[in-house]
Amino acid sequence: MNEIGVGEFVRRLKILLENPDSRFSFFLGAGCSVSSGIPAAGTLVRRWLPELEQRETGGQNHHDEWVKEIFPGYDGDNAARFYGEVMKKLFPSGEERQQEIERLVEGKDPGFGYAVLAQLISDPTCGRHCNIVLTTNFDDLVADALYLYTNKKPLVILHESLFSFVRIGRTRPLVLKLHGDARVQPKNVTSETKQLDEAVERVLINLLQETGLIFIGYGGNDKSIVGILEQLPGDKPPWGVYWVRDTLPESDLHTWLKDRNATWVKHLDFDELMLLIRNEFGLSHPDRSRFEELMNRYLETFKRLSSKVEAKPDSDEKKTLKKAAEKAASDFKDWLSVAIQAERLMKVNPKGADKAYQEGLSLFPNHPVLLGGYAVLLHTILNDYDKAEEYYKKAIEADPNFTPNLSNYAILLAYHRRDPDGAEEYFRRALEADPSYTKALGGYATFLAEVRGQYDEAEEYYRRAIELDPEDADSQGTYAAFLWRIRGQFDDAEEHFLRAISGFGNRPLHLSSFALFLWWVRKDHDNANKYFQKAVADGPYSPVVLGNYAGFLLTRGRPEEGFVYLEKAIAGAGDNTTLLLECRFYEYAHTHEEVIRKQALFKVRQLVLSGVRSRYWNLEDNVSTAIEDSHPHPEFLKTLAKIISDEVDAKELDKFGEWKENS
Repeated sequence: MNEIGVGEFVRRLKILLENPDSRFSFFLGAGCSVSSGIPAAGTLVRRWLPELEQRETGGQNHHDEWVKEIFPGYDGDNAARFYGEVMKKLFPSGEERQQEIERLVEGKDPGFGYAVLAQLISDPTCGRHCNIVLTTNFDDLVADALYLYTNKKPLVILHESLFSFVRIGRTRPLVLKLHGDARVQPKNVTSETKQLDEAVERVLINLLQETGLIFIGYGGNDKSIVGILEQLPGDKPPWGVYWVRDTLPESDLHTWLKDRNATWVKHLDFDELMLLIRNEFGLSHPDRSRFEELMNRYLETFKRLSSKVEAKPDSDEKKTLKKAAEKAASDFKDWLSVAIQAERLMKVNPKGADKAYQEGLSLFPNHPVLLGGYAVLLHTILNDYDKAEEYYKKAIEADPNFTPNLSNYAILLAYHRRDPDGAEEYFRRALEADPSYTKALGGYATFLAEVRGQYDEAEEYYRRAIELDPEDADSQGTYAAFLWRIRGQFDDAEEHFLRAISGFGNRPLHLSSFALFLWWVRKDHDNANKYFQKAVADGPYSPVVLGNYAGFLLTRGRPEEGFVYLEKAIAGAGDNTTLLLECRFYEYAHTHEEVIRKQALFKVRQLVLSGVRSRYWNLEDNVSTAIEDSHPHPEFLKTLAKIISDEVDAKELDKFGEWKENS
């Protein structure tokens, strides 16, 4: 048997893992978990013996003599060998043993060594060569380290009945718990560990004929493990065997190691070994943003839950849920209380929301959720796109992988900066960070449809978003608009609109969009009016909702109300040039005051010549109503409407004197 130092072993391991054909399995024993707070077998035996003596004799007056009589051959140095016997005497039933194991591992988190091991086996370069972990431990430290410190989700086989699912060529880390899990029939005593299930034996024999084997922190006292190893052909494991511990096992495993010409790495401390591996392989420390991302996701879903509750129809159930959500929100004593308060104010008092965000950011200036939330307020309610972009950039700098901010910034770039390539980059970044984030999937789908004209790809993303979260109003509402305007599937569109307005998300916009559908497609003006009113009640400060309702009212012979809503929409439109174009057209079409009509047309002309259009917008009813109401330039009005909805080229307007007079 060869003997090398731990430094040489780490250097050799790096060279071996650089070989594209290499495969290694780590075999972890209890010694690896000591620094994470779980006692080793020997420590447990020394702790249990006095308790056992007290239970059997009523005292601890003759401890050494009692131990030698009950456990012949025992001494403190070989205590681990008596783990099974002592445990069986102290905890005679399987239920008692399981409860003791659960108590020992409860609340223990992976320490430094496990964090580095997780980084190693999930590393994009070498991880696939060493991502199999065999262990006789009952704890969850390997799997927990992968969940906490990396983005890799392991396949954990914790019961013999699951070993048929093992596939050696997996790219996901694989954790095989050979003696079971603390919560699922753990094997402790000799009668349980001397023989493993046939399925377990078969999988291990096949696996170890393809990989190397690295024992770390293992005592080697399990006859079942030795029995499996002895069934391997003489030239297996093919990539060698390494025994990392300060002593060799005092069992049949010692003989097997000698027969396989194993390499003894005379080193005990698991954390020290992993420190050397970290430096040799150039592994990164765990990224703190991983933990922030998890917390942000928790808080983001809590905010969505609060929105879902708000969107429910009034009932006793809603009152109960709302009270619970408010109580949960008040329990947060940090930045989240600011975010929730600001979000509540968005719909009813945008200026109050602006103030709340600014006060919150003075206390938490670099929090990505607050920065992103403020950017959304500026973007979607206050229509201050320059300032919104400034805050989106700050939010992304604070957390480059927070999907909501990436996705919302992509929307700003697509529709208000006319930067489709930049928008696509940020949509892709958002979906790389979280492929299951439905708002990014739905937003990207709308971008593909409306900006790129890639309708089949768009529909694929819409469907993916809806499959992931059928109750998300934004996905349902934007898909409904796609089915209506692009596919012409009106019945399907109506079905998805109804799902959208009963779900949670940006309800005022979807209520308004459904009202437009009822107005333009179904010609159901009474129900259209009803849903417009619901949209205004839900979003009284939404300039899009107000503008849409104004356009409807002006066609229904209700100009006094229509112009009131129109003025509010224009006042709140900010830099939303598409909305301003629609509103100024309504003003030009329906006013009877010549001065206002000329001013409106002047502003329409500026927007049209700058390239602003409102594709798919239906202005036919407004044109018909205006002409019936004696508009002075009916043919010009018809052509202007087609220009705005992007049906004909703007040069068509040059033949009209009204257009030239406004130059």
